[in-house]
Amino acid sequence: MPVSTYTSLLNGYADKAQTLRRQLGWLSLLRLLLFIGFIFCGYKAIATGHTAFILSAIALLIIFLLLIRLYDKWQHDTAFYKALVQLNRDEIDFLQGKPSVYADGREYTDPHHPYSYDLDLFGDGGLYSYLNRCSTGFGKEALAQSLLSPKTGDIAARQQAIAELKDKLRFRQHLQAHGSLLHTKEKEMRQLRAWLQAPSSFNNATLYKLLFLFPLASTAALIAYIITEQDNLLNAFYYLFILNLVVAFSFSRKITAHLSVSASVTKILQQFSGQLKQIEAEKFQSPLLLQYQQALQSGLLTASRSIARLASLFNYLETIVNLVVSMLLNGLFLFHVHILYALEKWKQQNGRLILPWLQVLGEMEALNSFANLAYNNPSFCTPALSPAPTLEAARMGHLLIRPEKRINNSISFSQQRFVILTGSNMSGKSTFLRTLGTSLVLARTGSVVCAERFVFYPFSVHVSMRITDSLQDSESFFYAELKRLRAIIEEIESGEQTFVILDEILRGTNSNDKHNGTVGLVQKLVAAKACGIIATHDLTVSALKEQRPDYISNKCFESEIINDELIFDYRLKDGVCEKLSASFLMKKMGIIS
Repeated sequence: MPVSTYTSLLNGYADKAQTLRRQLGWLSLLRLLLFIGFIFCGYKAIATGHTAFILSAIALLIIFLLLIRLYDKWQHDTAFYKALVQLNRDEIDFLQGKPSVYADGREYTDPHHPYSYDLDLFGDGGLYSYLNRCSTGFGKEALAQSLLSPKTGDIAARQQAIAELKDKLRFRQHLQAHGSLLHTKEKEMRQLRAWLQAPSSFNNATLYKLLFLFPLASTAALIAYIITEQDNLLNAFYYLFILNLVVAFSFSRKITAHLSVSASVTKILQQFSGQLKQIEAEKFQSPLLLQYQQALQSGLLTASRSIARLASLFNYLETIVNLVVSMLLNGLFLFHVHILYALEKWKQQNGRLILPWLQVLGEMEALNSFANLAYNNPSFCTPALSPAPTLEAARMGHLLIRPEKRINNSISFSQQRFVILTGSNMSGKSTFLRTLGTSLVLARTGSVVCAERFVFYPFSVHVSMRITDSLQDSESFFYAELKRLRAIIEEIESGEQTFVILDEILRGTNSNDKHNGTVGLVQKLVAAKACGIIATHDLTVSALKEQRPDYISNKCFESEIINDELIFDYRLKDGVCEKLSASFLMKKMGIIS
């Protein structure tokens, strides 16, 4: 069971994090003792001039600096294992019925999209938050787009990739945990994009080579003075030192422009580099994952090493804010001028590659989200692609409904391609339509679906269940629905294989108009050989089956009154609903007598 696996991982990672925390405490104490020893030996070296104290002070300083780096590494590792602990705790809570802690993608909500708004893909309690295990903005975007506009030609390849990633639990969790250590802000990504698109500020290779002469001359003068102790060489060093500072100052505006970017994105780049390194190092078998892996080898260096190089350059650039260090480095070596040139050279070589690399990271995170769904739900099936326009589902349920409450139903559109669904209020019609639509959307992404068996053609999907009016566009509810229906008809008449899901259309008009409009629409859809389902309270619409028994079937959800209580079984049945519940419920609640 996934819960027992997550519990075991949580305990192991918690122990590791606790061990690292203890080690950090001892390392902090050791650093303090080393620093005190360095101060003591330094003082004795100055006071006595003994070589032993001088060497001891140097050795203690070196060890102290090495321990600082080790402390930073262990601190990062501690944060990483704490993230893994939290990740597994969140998965346990989620499987036990608690709400998802991940982003719900509400920014992708679009009432005009052919199906996302109607099927509750985004927002609180939606499908996106149920799936989402992405830690970067690129991953969240890739997951959203895979639901909104999947590449249906890649379904089989995505199914293979998801099946492989399903069993790579360690890889998936480590990729997610590394990404969760730092929140990527859109502002910072805009700054990085702007830097990548900005024209080069220093790419003159000839000038750059000439500038090498200044630090070489100053360094040579200093070495010569140390050897000969001639005062004129020391004076020459002073003049060259000042000249180097003047040259560096002449580049200050260009350096400062890059500094505004480095202060924002250095840590983010380090995070991206670590995640990409994991992808590069993992062993994959499925073609799509190998393709993504190969895309990270497109530069002179691998994507992770190249981005790590950029992060290091930005990090070095930030030393300019320390006035003393900046004067020494630039007076001796023109250090920040060299970093500026290296940054521009990096951008020239890799600037066009970095965003595609990060998009690969996003695609991997999106696939990980679908793989996590498959891992958490071993009973879900991998849909089978059909070359013919059809859809068959056996024991299909809505994955957002808890398993103990979920009612599964079967349906087939192989023989009769259009279904008229009837049923009383609250009998389960809308839930079934959303179940069908959500399953088809997931199947189009390459994901597993909540069914025992699911065979489908990668239809274009159009749903009309929840139409909104628009005050901004001066558009009524009724007119908005008509526009949606017209879009469906136009798409079908264009030759697109479209699966249509309609729920109680034309609610904004009188009963006669509604009946005539519904019948006319169904006749038009059938004439255009559309595949789909419509739910209606108008039982007379079911008579259309008599006109086209080869193409139309009637399905229903029934209710029963037992001991003066209305009982629903939410089981899909053949035929037309015979029992209505509205008047019974109104009497039960004392609304009518």
